Amino acid sequence: MSNCNLLINKFIEKFGQLIKYGLVGIVNTLITAIVLFTLMNCFGVSYKTSNAIGYVAGFVNSFIMNKLWTFKDSKAPITKQFLRFSAVFVICYLLQRWLLIFLVEELFINKNISQLIGMIFYTLISFVFNKLFAFKNS
Repeated sequence: MSNCNLLINKFIEKFGQLIKYGLVGIVNTLITAIVLFTLMNCFGVSYKTSNAIGYVAGFVNSFIMNKLWTFKDSKAPITKQFLRFSAVFVICYLLQRWLLIFLVEELFINKNISQLIGMIFYTLISFVFNKLFAFKNS
């Protein structure tokens, strides 16, 4: 196989992985959004608590789908990957939460719009951290 074909195949492999991550992200975003917006807007739960519960709701699904489908890594020990994935989740979630609070309390942006901005931010940074750290053997 020529170098050009190898480069094309590698590009398709990586681009396909990004698409899969995006699809998993859509599912997780839907889970997160349904939970947090329902808690916040229907049950009067604070935006901070709703945010935390919503993100936790999508966490396990995200790990399973990304491990088995997106990054297809069944070689690495699941405990090690879960701990790495959890660390990435905590870091990205805390960064997202800081942004959310800043948008709502300092910039006075509507809490629903701020939640959406936070979701986009979280998705982008979590892909990078998961690719480089949690599933780095993929």
